[in-house]
Amino acid sequence: MHIRSVVTGVVAAVGIALAGVVAAPTAAAAPAPPTGCPQIEAIAVRASTEAQGGGSIAGPLASSIQSRSTQTVRTHDLVYPATLSNYASSVRQGVSALRSRLSSTSSQCPSTRFVLIGYSQGAQVVGDTLAGGGVPGADRIPAVVLFGDPTFNGRESYNTGSYSAARNGVFPRSRGALSAYASSIRSYCNATDNFCQNGASGAGHYRYASDRTAATTFALGRIGG
Repeated sequence: MHIRSVVTGVVAAVGIALAGVVAAPTAAAAPAPPTGCPQIEAIAVRASTEAQGGGSIAGPLASSIQSRSTQTVRTHDLVYPATLSNYASSVRQGVSALRSRLSSTSSQCPSTRFVLIGYSQGAQVVGDTLAGGGVPGADRIPAVVLFGDPTFNGRESYNTGSYSAARNGVFPRSRGALSAYASSIRSYCNATDNFCQNGASGAGHYRYASDRTAATTFALGRIGG
């Protein structure tokens, strides 16, 4: 499927809102560290056309992890275009921004670990960053959570959801390209999501809010609570 087809599909769906419920803060949440360096930084990378911020899926998951973790967690909403009209350029700028953020935090806070969260175009940004190699803080990324990834490969062991292994995303990544991070990744894909399941039909691309609890549990398990 060409990028123009992807743009058409998304533009037709603009206006669909997800009513995700963010987990309420719990007494277990740790206070901010006096040094300014958190134990965990959760970076949210939003989907195409979503306004700057954490978006409808990535940001709420970061907040859920923050409120439920027993560790100090700082959330960060990646600043990048997230546009469709120049999709490839937007992804490249996202990769550059994510690498820069990882480098900056790693330099200032060498003990801080990362949780990377991407939805739709944001998932591709995260995946492309990891696949590119030489990732700043690579040994401190215990958890990566992806939703509706356009580069989805149906044969990967870290996939989850109602997807068909026989279908890939619209821009499928080579199998094994993220093998170095396989144990850290959880990639959610719905069978009716035509971005991670090329050729599928339905509104599955907009129905990942229901996976937030499971995704939070996965991330917490990976970071140690």
